[in-house]
Amino acid sequence: MTLNQLLRKNKKQLTLYLIGAFMTTISGLFFTFALSNAFGIIEEADTAGILRRIALILLFAFTPIFTQMLSRFLRIGFMRDILIQVRTLAYEKIMTHSYESFKKNPKEHYMSMLVSDINLFEKDFFLSFLNIIYSFGSFILGIIVLLIISPLIALATLIVSILLFTVTKLFEPIARKTKEQTQQANADYNVQLTNILNGMEVIKLYHVEENFKRPFESIVITLENIKKRAFRIDEIQSNLNHWIAGTFQMLVYIYATYLYIQDGITLTSLILLFNLIGQLVWSMISGFNFINRFKTSIDIYDRITKTQSNPKAIQQLTFNKALQVNNLSFAYTEKKILEDLNFTIKPKDKVLIVGPSGAGKTTLLNCLAQNLSSYQGEIVVDGHELRTIQTESFLKTCGYIRQQHFLFNDSIKNNVILASAFNKEKFDQVMKDVDLYDWIETLSAKEDHILEQDGLNISGGQRQRLSIARELYHDREVLFVDEPSASLDDMTAQHIYDTLLNLDKTLIVVSHRHLDYLSKHFNTKIELKALGAST
Repeated sequence: MTLNQLLRKNKKQLTLYLIGAFMTTISGLFFTFALSNAFGIIEEADTAGILRRIALILLFAFTPIFTQMLSRFLRIGFMRDILIQVRTLAYEKIMTHSYESFKKNPKEHYMSMLVSDINLFEKDFFLSFLNIIYSFGSFILGIIVLLIISPLIALATLIVSILLFTVTKLFEPIARKTKEQTQQANADYNVQLTNILNGMEVIKLYHVEENFKRPFESIVITLENIKKRAFRIDEIQSNLNHWIAGTFQMLVYIYATYLYIQDGITLTSLILLFNLIGQLVWSMISGFNFINRFKTSIDIYDRITKTQSNPKAIQQLTFNKALQVNNLSFAYTEKKILEDLNFTIKPKDKVLIVGPSGAGKTTLLNCLAQNLSSYQGEIVVDGHELRTIQTESFLKTCGYIRQQHFLFNDSIKNNVILASAFNKEKFDQVMKDVDLYDWIETLSAKEDHILEQDGLNISGGQRQRLSIARELYHDREVLFVDEPSASLDDMTAQHIYDTLLNLDKTLIVVSHRHLDYLSKHFNTKIELKALGAST
């Protein structure tokens, strides 16, 4: 969703925001009217005129207090709704990443996007949006007033404003570039800082504080240098605009004073003109500067919300005939892991992938499970290349039991069922299948027992079995299994394997343990060797 689409979606709240923002413009103009009428008292010859002026001063002076309060009330709903939706869109962008693309960046990169970048968007977008409306609203109203007082000054103000806008446009590309660099430097800083904090125990244990201090200082210096460069660019643009504005303002003061001496304008008009020129010129400088900030906020919005779709992934998954692997190769950078693999898997097959450490067992499993797409060759399922199959469709049919899933700070039940409906009978059977039922029965809260983040309050074997239970509960037709017995004793491991093998499903398992037992129970065995395989 583009920013324009987001604004159109919230057009009712946007309308209220624009009204509220424009009210700030009226408030500024009213203060100017109040000041000019205060000086205008000098020109009044009778009490009635003075009282009229005092009434106008009070009206113009106190009305802005109420309009500012109303303005804030009208604007706050739009700000709240937009921020909620931007945070949601940023979350959805992260969730659209494939396993492969997500792994290209550290978790801190996404944390920076959800926190630092959104805070930067909030600051730049709303501040610049409000100031642009205020500046241009003030300019339009001020020019109308100037046209009444002196059309020549109004025309000159318009010309100078165009000149200021030209200067701003010249600085726009470099301003947006430095903002982008600052955003990236912030992300790098977060990654480095998190790396150090996560490894604090090791750093202290081996007394290597100084070794990590240098790279930390380096990233801080880089960040501050980029911020300094951005500040310097803003200063150059600001000083140039201020010189143009200050020179013009001084010339107008001289000309307006001349008009007053020549009885061309009244004292009230002179004071009004003095204040308006200052407000118009400086508000336009501010407005043009905020245009650049507004555009950088759009860049930030696009970076944190724009999703990358795969136009080739249009097929729905069906697995009624066969999964065929043809000349499959895979390499990490320049190191080949798999080369020219060829085999076929049919529905309900029980497939065992074995081989020495580093032979590419998990890599092959990730290719088959649509987690890695940068392979050479083909993986064809019922006539459709795997990369053309929609991820959502694939995940409705296929499950993946990893060596260890992440466990949330939530109940055992919610960690297993996730967003699915809870079926007590089904849940209990799954717990029995993974040898956790008796343990759960000993807990006072049973399946509602709360786990700490990533299951820190249970054993590694229990965490492993809960991750298996999660996939069994969701009952997919195809199960990819990566070493399910890694943290289990032999007896429990055999029970888990018996449970998996008895499922009326396609089972594709990676293992390096219990091979004699497993080889007797799987109908297909894929043995990986150094850069090769035999079936």
